[in-house]
Amino acid sequence: MTVSRRISFMIIPLILFSTDAGAREWPDESSIVQEPFGAAQGDHFSRGLSFRSEGQRISAWSNGEVIWIAETENPPGTVPGEGLVVLEHSDGFRSSYRGIERRPDLKDRVSGGEWLGYAGNNAWVFEITDVERSRIVDPISLLPTRKDMSSVSIGQVEMMRGSNRLNISDGMELKPGRWIVIINDVFSDNSRAIPVEISLFWVGERIGSLRFDAIAETDEGIVMEIPDPRSYEFIYNSNGQVLFRDVLLNTGKGTLELRMRDETGRVITSSWSLSVR
Repeated sequence: MTVSRRISFMIIPLILFSTDAGAREWPDESSIVQEPFGAAQGDHFSRGLSFRSEGQRISAWSNGEVIWIAETENPPGTVPGEGLVVLEHSDGFRSSYRGIERRPDLKDRVSGGEWLGYAGNNAWVFEITDVERSRIVDPISLLPTRKDMSSVSIGQVEMMRGSNRLNISDGMELKPGRWIVIINDVFSDNSRAIPVEISLFWVGERIGSLRFDAIAETDEGIVMEIPDPRSYEFIYNSNGQVLFRDVLLNTGKGTLELRMRDETGRVITSSWSLSVR
C-alpha cells in the first residue's frame, strides 16, 4: 500500500527546569549519544543517555560532591566489570556515570567540566535523579541544547484492531470503534534530534500524549510520568514500537494528526484524512 501523508513543521520553545543551568555541561561528546532517555531497552525503559565508548574522558555535568564510587563491587544497574561514579549537586539533583573507569586521583568535590574518568569497554550511561521528587529525569532537559541537529522524523504509522493491522495512508477507510495506533522507529536515528513528546489528535482534539521526561517507582512498578503514570507495557509493544491504545474513531470523516516535538522545541506534524464507516 502506498503511504501518502502531509507533513508540516513549526518551532515552539523548549521548557527547561527553572534551576540555574549556567555551569552545566555535557559529560561526553553530544554527537555520540547512542540511546536516549525513555527508549525501549529490552523489556524496560532506558533510564539515561547512553554514549558510545571510545576510551574518551568523561567529565562532571555540574559542580558536585562525590558520594559514591564503585569499581570491583557493582550495585544493581551498573555495568559488570566497570565502574560507577555518583555526584550530589546543591540544586537537588544527583548525577550518575555508569560504566566508566574513574580517575585514580578523583577528589571529593569536583567542578562542572572537570574530568571524572574514562569511558569503559561498553557504552556508558549518564543518569540524573531529582532527589527531592524521587524520580529519574531526562538529562536532555537539563543539558545545553545540541546545535545543528536534523529534525526528528516520523516513521511508518500503523492502525491495528484485533488481528487487522494496516499501514495508514491518506484517504483510507476504517471501521468505527477502538483502534491501536503504532508508531515505528521513534528513537532509531542517532543523527536526528531526540523526540521528547508525541501527541495524537482526531478532528482537532487531542486524544493522546506521551512525554518522555521522567521515570518514577510506584507500588505498581517503574512508570513513565506522562503526566499520568504509564507502565512500559502500556507504551511499548514487544518489538519496542510506541503505542497509542484505545483510540476511538466514530463514524464520519476526519483528520488524524500526529505531532512529535524534539529536544530543540521543533514540532513535526503528519496528518491523514480518514473515512470511518
